[in-house]
Amino acid sequence: MSCAAIPYHTLSLSKTAIRKMKLAPSVLTAFLLAQSKSWAFGVAKNSPRAARRSKSTVASCRSKKRGWMVSSSSSLWEQCPASILTRGGSSALSSTTALNSAVADSLETQKPVEIFRKDYRPLPYTVSKVDMNFDIRNGKTIVTTKMTLQANPATNHGTLELDGDESAVKLVAISMDGKDLKEGEDYQLKTGKLILLAPRDGSVIETIVEIIPEENTQLSGLYKSGPMYCTQCEAMGFRRITYYPDRPDNMAVFEKVRIEADKEDYPILLSNGNLLEEGDGEDGRHYAVWSDPFPKPSYLFATVAGNLGSIKDTFTTMSGRQVDLQLFSEKNNVDKLHYAMDSLKRSMKWDEDRFGLEYDLDLYNIVAVESFNMVRYGVFNSIVGLHMRLYPHKSIISFHNNRVPWRTKV
Repeated sequence: MSCAAIPYHTLSLSKTAIRKMKLAPSVLTAFLLAQSKSWAFGVAKNSPRAARRSKSTVASCRSKKRGWMVSSSSSLWEQCPASILTRGGSSALSSTTALNSAVADSLETQKPVEIFRKDYRPLPYTVSKVDMNFDIRNGKTIVTTKMTLQANPATNHGTLELDGDESAVKLVAISMDGKDLKEGEDYQLKTGKLILLAPRDGSVIETIVEIIPEENTQLSGLYKSGPMYCTQCEAMGFRRITYYPDRPDNMAVFEKVRIEADKEDYPILLSNGNLLEEGDGEDGRHYAVWSDPFPKPSYLFATVAGNLGSIKDTFTTMSGRQVDLQLFSEKNNVDKLHYAMDSLKRSMKWDEDRFGLEYDLDLYNIVAVESFNMVRYGVFNSIVGLHMRLYPHKSIISFHNNRVPWRTKV
């Protein structure tokens, strides 16, 4: 099998290297490519066997669920100048410390786990409905999540494991139906898991966690890049936002997602679905509440908070319903979004003419920004059914001579 199309989320560095330093991924990727043409061409075009022959840059190329994983060897890190491996003024040798100290030691020795289809087990309980609140502040974001559980009749109802990455998520509180849960009696914290010992059908689990997007150099989950906050949840980034069954067979309705942030710094607050409410808060802050009525897996969740420009238009569906269209980007790129808007309207019309499919919400948002991490790996993101799409800006914008750069698809 060729590594010709490596999904960006399967490109990972060695865990040892990640622990030792905070990186600027765009600079690091350029360095990797510059160090070895065999990495760029051997891995991208040749077989995994050929890729493995590049010992100075590639330690492994092994099969994963959605592609191939390429890990850099430690010798490459020794060649990389320390000055380009820092991000935001952080020390290149600073180590990542687990926020939950109870599992910090086990994180240090944790090895990558291969997951096989034969090991699949259905969830004893699924999350059917989700309400979330993001309180975004400089240096700390508090995420409150309410999950409604639904028993799976095809399983024996036992414990329920919620996925969570302790290096990014700190559990502050957890309750079930309004009653605080006690660690050891009602739940257990293990590496990568929060285990509910006695969940009930129809119960509401509420968690409060603390995350630090400014220090999220993995760019998975909620992270701050440049002047804005944005999310990357595919394939397993949602567990870096909160504890949740972060797997594609759990389809939940994200009924309410409330985002609150400073209004001057982050005037645009976006998420999936339709905008229910927005308003001003105290101390120069504001909020927006979004609702997506259609069930989706957690990897399709998206949130953006930033100071963005936009263009607006409308599309009239075949039934006569009007849909508001908005394309957001950095303000210096707004004049380059018009081709993408035209492409969006033509694609919506094509869906109707070819398949009889009419867009199902009242609002369609596209965010095309330089801060979105997928641009750093030279691929674009098309999240179908998300009702808000995140793209690297180079896959959307067109320049003044009307020539579309690289690749345009909406």
